[in-house]
Amino acid sequence: MADIINTFGSRVDQLAATNPAAARRLLLAGFRAIGIKFRHFPDSRLPPSRQYIAGYVNRVVCRMLTHPEQAALVSVFMPCELLHAMDVLPMCAELYASFINGSKAETFFAEAAEAEGIPESFCSYHKVLLGSAYAGVLPAPSIIVNTSLVCDANNLTFRELAGHYKIPQYYVDVPSERSEDAVAYVADELRELSAFLEDHTGRRLDNERLHETLVRSRDTAEALRACMRQKRGVWLPGDVTSEMYEIYAVHNALGTSEAQRYAEQLLLDLKKARPAHGIRLLWLHTIPIWQEPVRELFNLNDRCQIVGCDINYEGLIGIDPSKPYESMARRLIYSRWNGGDERVTAAEEAAELLDVDGVVCFCHWGCKQTMGLSAVLKASLEEAGFPTLILNGDGCDRRNASDGQTATRLNAFLEMLEGQRHG
Repeated sequence: MADIINTFGSRVDQLAATNPAAARRLLLAGFRAIGIKFRHFPDSRLPPSRQYIAGYVNRVVCRMLTHPEQAALVSVFMPCELLHAMDVLPMCAELYASFINGSKAETFFAEAAEAEGIPESFCSYHKVLLGSAYAGVLPAPSIIVNTSLVCDANNLTFRELAGHYKIPQYYVDVPSERSEDAVAYVADELRELSAFLEDHTGRRLDNERLHETLVRSRDTAEALRACMRQKRGVWLPGDVTSEMYEIYAVHNALGTSEAQRYAEQLLLDLKKARPAHGIRLLWLHTIPIWQEPVRELFNLNDRCQIVGCDINYEGLIGIDPSKPYESMARRLIYSRWNGGDERVTAAEEAAELLDVDGVVCFCHWGCKQTMGLSAVLKASLEEAGFPTLILNGDGCDRRNASDGQTATRLNAFLEMLEGQRHG
């Protein structure tokens, strides 16, 4: 299988340099083939929720490439209930880059971005996205909608792509102040966004549909909060890719029936799960799902598993469907990632709730927020009794990480945790 993917990635790279439309068709054919596998030959070792989310996310990416004129390019933390209520597909920047990485084709696009002046130290997810656009492989969406939350790269990438494609962009500024005044400020921005969407899509917002979308968001968030509580003391078969699929479900897909179905099925799976065993880890930030040592250690392994990832619980804020704009705004303002102190506190609370043995803080290439906060996270978590490993690497670009170093550090950390447990 590895040889097939290597050959596929090489062919995508060759075509991207000479025939971008053919490279896009090849990528789409590959993604559709994987989708057929998910539908007809799912991994029976994974619970139904994990099987479902894999197929759903695959369909989303195929739609991104098939009907870009019906899509809005969005940042991962962007609330998308307005888009769903108006039948506009959120085209998640990081999700697209992850699928390119899964095809082993990311190097060409990252280098294409660097050739256009994008710094080598820039976030690799965004470099792959930009390089794909510059090469003509990523089709132009109808509009761009993004927030300023967390990621500095947002402020360059989406503005640059709006200019490159010559399409409208709407930018949601998120204050760092956590207050109801800040909520009101962002709610007004989102009201303006609804008018922007009507102007540039030619569609009218149905407030009843928006209310229904927020009801699904509320029910999904409640189910996911219950999942967090249910994870304590149980072992659910899983893999690192499923954790990353969940990022889309709890962010850009929030408000859809698919995200709600996933959350409710996950809760059912957890209620049927076996008692906990092995080493339990909380993972902070993105996961390098492409690295073989990470896959070998955490995919369906009785020795250890990742029981939670902080990107998947940072925005599980209470939602009031009768106040849709304030609810979406509150999810941004009171995100546990909107401020370093809150993120540290949230990590401590999750480590306690999930009853983990240790924490891995992954410093993804180009993410200055996580890198700058990593020492504080480690000190605070270890003071609270949770051994913490700071692991440097790249979630999307193979050039910026070493399998050997990753394997050595993770195995040494796990051996230390196993020794502490037995001792």
